[in-house]
Amino acid sequence: MQLHAFGKGRVKTAFATHQTWLAMKLTAIFLFLAFLHAGANTYAQKVTLSERNAPLRQVFKAIEKQTGYSFFYNNRTLQVAGKVDIQVKDASLRDALDLCFQHQPLSYIIQDRVIIVSTKEADPDRQPSAVLPLVNISGKITDADGNPLQGVSVFVKGKTKGTTTNADGTFTLNGVEETAILQVSYIGYAPQLIPVKNNTTINITLQKENRQEELVVVSYGLQKRREIVGAVAELKATDLKDMPVGTFAEKLQGKLPGVQLGQTTGRPGQSMDFRIRGAASISAGNSPLIVIDGLPITGNTDGVNNINPDEIEGFTVLKDAAATALYGSRAANGVIMITTKKGKAGVVKIDFNAYTGVATSMKNLKPEVMNATELATYMKGFYEDKIKYEGYTGGVPAEYQNPEQYGAGTDWYALLLRNAPVQSYSLSLSGGSEKASVSVVGGYFNQEGILKNSGYKRFSLRINAEFNLNKFIKVGASLAPSLQLEHNNRQSTSSSNAFNFDGQRQIIASTLMMPPMASPYNPDGSLTLGYAGGFSNLFTWANPLRQILEVNDDVTRTRLLSSVYAEFRFLDNFSFRSTVYGDIGNLTRKKFIPSTSLGGFNNVPIDNAPPGNKSALGEAGTSNNYSWINENILTWQKDFAGDHSLKVLAGFTTQHANDYTTNIIGRDYPDNKIPYINAAARVTATSGSQAWALLSYLGSVDYSFKGKYLLRGSVRRDGSSRFGFDNRYGTFPSAGIGWIVSDEAFMKKVPVISYFKVRASYGITGNNEIGNYTSIPTISSANYVFGGTLAPGAAQGNLGNSLLSWEKQKQLDIGADFGFFHDRLLFTYDYYHKYTDGLLYQVNVPRSSGFANIQTNIGTIKSWGHEFSVTSKNMVGKFEWSTNFNITFDRNLVTKLGINDAPIASSPSVALSEFTDWRTAVGQPLGQFYGYIFDGVYRNQSELDKGPKHSTSQVGTVRMKDLNGDGIIDAANDRTWIGNPNPDFIFGFTNNFRYQGFDLGIVVSGTYGNELKNSMEESLYNMDGVFNGPKELLQRWRSEADPGNGRIQRTLAGSTVLSRSDNSMFIHDASHLTINNITLGYTFKKSSYFNFLRNLRVYAGVQNAFIFTSYPGNPETSYNGLNGISQGEDIGAYPVARTYTFGLNVGF
Repeated sequence: MQLHAFGKGRVKTAFATHQTWLAMKLTAIFLFLAFLHAGANTYAQKVTLSERNAPLRQVFKAIEKQTGYSFFYNNRTLQVAGKVDIQVKDASLRDALDLCFQHQPLSYIIQDRVIIVSTKEADPDRQPSAVLPLVNISGKITDADGNPLQGVSVFVKGKTKGTTTNADGTFTLNGVEETAILQVSYIGYAPQLIPVKNNTTINITLQKENRQEELVVVSYGLQKRREIVGAVAELKATDLKDMPVGTFAEKLQGKLPGVQLGQTTGRPGQSMDFRIRGAASISAGNSPLIVIDGLPITGNTDGVNNINPDEIEGFTVLKDAAATALYGSRAANGVIMITTKKGKAGVVKIDFNAYTGVATSMKNLKPEVMNATELATYMKGFYEDKIKYEGYTGGVPAEYQNPEQYGAGTDWYALLLRNAPVQSYSLSLSGGSEKASVSVVGGYFNQEGILKNSGYKRFSLRINAEFNLNKFIKVGASLAPSLQLEHNNRQSTSSSNAFNFDGQRQIIASTLMMPPMASPYNPDGSLTLGYAGGFSNLFTWANPLRQILEVNDDVTRTRLLSSVYAEFRFLDNFSFRSTVYGDIGNLTRKKFIPSTSLGGFNNVPIDNAPPGNKSALGEAGTSNNYSWINENILTWQKDFAGDHSLKVLAGFTTQHANDYTTNIIGRDYPDNKIPYINAAARVTATSGSQAWALLSYLGSVDYSFKGKYLLRGSVRRDGSSRFGFDNRYGTFPSAGIGWIVSDEAFMKKVPVISYFKVRASYGITGNNEIGNYTSIPTISSANYVFGGTLAPGAAQGNLGNSLLSWEKQKQLDIGADFGFFHDRLLFTYDYYHKYTDGLLYQVNVPRSSGFANIQTNIGTIKSWGHEFSVTSKNMVGKFEWSTNFNITFDRNLVTKLGINDAPIASSPSVALSEFTDWRTAVGQPLGQFYGYIFDGVYRNQSELDKGPKHSTSQVGTVRMKDLNGDGIIDAANDRTWIGNPNPDFIFGFTNNFRYQGFDLGIVVSGTYGNELKNSMEESLYNMDGVFNGPKELLQRWRSEADPGNGRIQRTLAGSTVLSRSDNSMFIHDASHLTINNITLGYTFKKSSYFNFLRNLRVYAGVQNAFIFTSYPGNPETSYNGLNGISQGEDIGAYPVARTYTFGLNVGF
């Protein structure tokens, strides 16, 4: 068939009037809004015409030549048109068109860059006439290579009639008017409009969309990919839709260069720790700013677990200053922009996604400890050596004389674990027209923990609506309530990744230390209170199984994210948008630990304990957070003189946040059956409130010459209540340039290169993540004795610092983007160099001041790195195979610390010693491990005599490296850097395969060169015979004739002083390759049995399929998360699970 039109263009769907009413009713049901939205696009092109008695077709040609817009019409339509008289100079496109169509029996609409001409209707809301000729249409839709496309939407423009193509690309539509226009659309391909006329067979070839013309979400707006001069990475809906995961962070694993995600714990519902381009701060945080549909989210990434992954349309990660500077004082660690799904013009679509599955523990990550026979054998040898070397006369206790009698004993670790079900359901509805659109997504997620009696549930709803009132005004609103329920899933207050019940040793570590000869059950089958003795020298313990089953620690989180905006377009080139955002959160915690579970290390609980610290413990707490933001953005955009394009943005934003907390602790309960606070005889209550505010002014300019020479500049000025009176405001500018080299004439001679852009940027961003009142002296309650009685009073709580300023980060980025073979192969490279000045840290002050420390700006860090990303379409056709690989190298170096460059530990309260794990010093990377270098044991007297020796060294004890060669091992001269938790590089590797109806996706990520300190292992390698430990302890030194494996020292009392110091024995290589996700799916062909379905797909998947590592545990764990100066410690976190899922996607 032929298209009677002057050119080709893309047109989005329109929607019938009754369908608009349906969308508005749905919006009213879900949103209870009375907003209307309208707004036609404003077109910047100017038109000059001087025509008298000219055919309309001739005028169309003149407009096309001047504007680049295309006209779409049927020749019969123009046969009824009259001649045109028009005289205009520098008129807007719409004004010129209004004059052309004045007094004509025609009308027009503009979609993207296409002007669609049709015959006027007397009543736009009338139903189609029954006497109009109808035709039955069939056809086939293929790509440019002739391959059939399944799932292509084919709809009658402005109507509800439509269908999608089958697996062989065919479709049928019956009863279509001859005057109708078919609207054809498919993700990743340019949409088409096809007039029906009297054709009964219509075959269509879709062309791939030009990737560089796609719009990308950036700071405060959208920008064409080709015009971006900053370091920006993007994931679209097509990259995300086939992964069944519970949190949005899991969608990002391994997908984007420069983005490190740490699965530091396996807690159900737990978000991951984010880092973009490495660490660059000591204590102000290294997490990026997360922005959801324009709303900056306060707090860490754990605060966005309320998001259902099925709500998300795409991610954009902003990494350099040119991309992030408009977020100013919060952008030093990068920005993650999350865009949620919006309604689109077209028929109403309903999608249902569901999966269920089971989570299991990963055997290769299980810590190995001795079983009952092995521990009894160890203890037998312990006493034999005690008799031999220490003069002990008590003999080997009877319980250890026949170790084999105990067999394997109790596997305490396995007792705590279970196979845990997981399920997820998500229902979405979307639709719209040129006048209104709405998207509604509701979800339910339930993940039981692999540790018994723990779990997480999430209920979520998101409603996005936009309405057009007229061609000048558009309004919209969003509402996203959520409810999260956590059961025994909370961490201790001392760390974001610990897992315990009473602030004592982590329950995983306690479990591994339990004697396997003991049983968790009494003879009658009830649970014991714990191991209370019976095996000589072993510590008593609370029963961890009873603890995990009896303790109740429930947290309820509610959150409401909302926004409403109005956008006004005026004077052709201007638009103004005002948005109000709200973020309301509430957290309620109810915790009760009966006295039968309140114990642990060498501490057996008591049933119905008397008043005191062994009685039951109850806790009730609430936290209420309120935050609102108002943003006002004015934009002016104009193309002029043919080759110039200019966009100017200016605005201001203000934010205010409040936080109110209460916490009540109850002790001395009458028994363990009444868990409520009012039953406690001893109650302690605390409460508090905080507030902070931010006022900002911002602006940016984007300029393009000939579409290939690009320039961007931006500036933001922030005023924050968190900083000192003398440094309350900060200015954050940036500039970037770009050159699309492939548009030059000389590059046309290199056809293999389809796209080539070079870019560079420089700018300043800030970090404001410190306490709300750190810069000012605060007053807190303090009781004192007056006249022999305790009187209430108040005292200054901290030293203020009116000079306290921002951490400022200066960043240079140089990058290049390549496309080869018509963009079948894409390559991106970035080099970055960051210089962070004014590091925020608490430094110690003389005790005579009455205070321990003061917050100040003490130092500088420089960091640099390289990012590489390759995306390829390896095979196209019936069998499709695409690959993405990214790798990032990052380094950092401390260049200044405080006044005298003295090294620091993990926090101001920790003094440097031979027992401090981390150290940060000038000339070194952030937060390295520091200590002795382990050098085995002294196997015999000859080795001891040769030295070097510690003051406690004996034959069979540990030996450390003598770094200064003086023959003496001491802390002052022989400790050094023994490990770096920062990886040499991180990488990700994704492969997607499609064949006919089958699809397979594999996601891989990993790190190389980073080390972890296994502090749990360090505790387990105790040689005093007081609890269980690793199997390697059986290979300890026993005598010169039996020196063991050369790593494990003897059990001699008082000989373990040196081994307890920080040393490299417990520093492990944590390099790993993780197969994060494998998903295999099948999409059914459309058939008459399922003609009411748009699509039907079933799938099976595995999350955390395999972890390849030499580390004896989870290689991503970190007690303090990705903290810059204290990361990379394993103390026994919640175990990571492998999850098997089965699910389906249904579209109606």
